[in-house]
Amino acid sequence: MTNATSSAQLPACGQIDVRDLLASCEVDISLMPIQKPFLKLLLVSHPSIAFDVMQPQGRSRLDAYGPADPNLVQHYQTVRSFVGIQNRVVQQMMPKVPLVSGPGDKKSADKEACHDPEEACDEDKFGDENKGPTQSECWKPLLPLALSGSTILGGVTVTLVHVPLLTELTAWPWSVFVAIVLAIYGPTLLCMLWVARADPGQITIEDGETPKRTHKSWLYPEPIRRYDHYCRWLQNVVGLMNHREFMAMLIGLTLIAVLGVIMDPALAVLAYKKPGVEIVTGIILVLHWIYSLIVLFFEGEIFIIHVGLVSRNETAQEWKQNKYYVAHDTSKGDNIHVESLSDSDEYNELLDNGEFVYSPETNSFDKGCPTNCFNFWCEPRWDPQAKGDF
Repeated sequence: MTNATSSAQLPACGQIDVRDLLASCEVDISLMPIQKPFLKLLLVSHPSIAFDVMQPQGRSRLDAYGPADPNLVQHYQTVRSFVGIQNRVVQQMMPKVPLVSGPGDKKSADKEACHDPEEACDEDKFGDENKGPTQSECWKPLLPLALSGSTILGGVTVTLVHVPLLTELTAWPWSVFVAIVLAIYGPTLLCMLWVARADPGQITIEDGETPKRTHKSWLYPEPIRRYDHYCRWLQNVVGLMNHREFMAMLIGLTLIAVLGVIMDPALAVLAYKKPGVEIVTGIILVLHWIYSLIVLFFEGEIFIIHVGLVSRNETAQEWKQNKYYVAHDTSKGDNIHVESLSDSDEYNELLDNGEFVYSPETNSFDKGCPTNCFNFWCEPRWDPQAKGDF
């Protein structure tokens, strides 16, 4: 490609054609999707002008247990060439061309946008699936501290308020109820700590192909085996080495919330009827009940989602990409994979109506619910050579 083009070789202002201009600059037009009016021309304060020709590289999806994008978009690769056209000539003669921002007119919200409380968290403060926090690092520990601190405070409240009431009402030994509290809160907090601090399973296999279900995260230098998602509430990736602990934590939090929702009203009524019980105790029970409702509302839905994923042997990453989902009654026919839907309006309508249907035939990892659950909980993971492709 030439680096100098005389202004005398260019047509006069008002007579210029993009193709003629590119031809005069010896730019390979075949590299450009001219049939679509997408061309990005970057003018720089330099004796030459930089042409950024955006070449489509095929459809793919953007990642997220956060803001992952299940919509089909086109990725573009920049083909840059420098042509010796003086700035003053270009400014006079170059027609205005729309900048390429991608043809994405499909909805960017994924399936979790209306269900995952993490979606309500500012990605600039707490990071997301594809990038870390862009604002001050002081925001990073906020969500983990809120989750762990509220859980610990709830355990202390149960020990100091609920246990004495239960002991008095049932005549059971105090130690029995304390043991039950420790048996529920202890493992839940330990699993929470493990998920937040453990290596999720970076690749340690030096030779051979990258294992299936491996995904690169901004948080770690090496790809993560059996990548599931990035959890903002714990500021860590959930993968092969901490996925079971993540599920155990969800089970514990759900159990805590359910017991609180059931027991708090009953204890409040009994405490109200029983002489000698202070009004402060009743207020604490009501506040704990409200807290339990909030936890159950948000965390319970996440728990239900992940129980479904485990039963189908589907990772959250695959679920958000609609990797194993089809749609019926489409313009292309019945039982059509959602990735092949090119009409954005049709895609958005099917997405809004919840008509993306899971197809077990497309998921080679799905061996049926009993086998899937057994493999999830019992498949060995601690071997450094474990690939996580199950």
